Amino acid sequence: MPPASLTADGSSPHTTPVHPPLGEQAITVVLPADFAAFCQLHHEIYQHFAHHLLANHDTAADAVQRALGDLAASWNQALAGHHTTAIAWEALTHRIQRAHTPANTPASALYALVPAAEADAAVLHRIMRLSITTTAATLGTESTTVTSLLATFDRRLAAGTATALRACWRAARQA
Repeated sequence: MPPASLTADGSSPHTTPVHPPLGEQAITVVLPADFAAFCQLHHEIYQHFAHHLLANHDTAADAVQRALGDLAASWNQALAGHHTTAIAWEALTHRIQRAHTPANTPASALYALVPAAEADAAVLHRIMRLSITTTAATLGTESTTVTSLLATFDRRLAAGTATALRACWRAARQA
């Protein structure tokens, strides 16, 4: 297979054929190489995270695909802002919230009990077992922020009035 030709910005394009209705001409969508690389780098973590929050595998996969589609639509702006992973994470969590079904998972129940940023950090680091560095990179924040979020989460768990949170957390870790 010959190497892909370079685009005007020097990247190699990634194409995705779109199959139109019968009788219409096919459309090819060209994705920037850096976007395709971003997707390859983050897709597996996004998929696992979505699956922890959405009971259905297909619903989780659809939420991830739609979030990456949202990101593709604003890719140049996401790159220009230098917070690409934070923008992608926001798109993912937005799509997961929109796809949320009545069948709660133990991990999704955490979001009713603690702020989303704490729950995100706890699910990524403690349930999915990502390192602090990888959790921070996934969230688009600093490692110190993740450490602080986890410390706050731990204080909430230790509080005498946190019976519901502790029960939810035990269920989420065992799921």
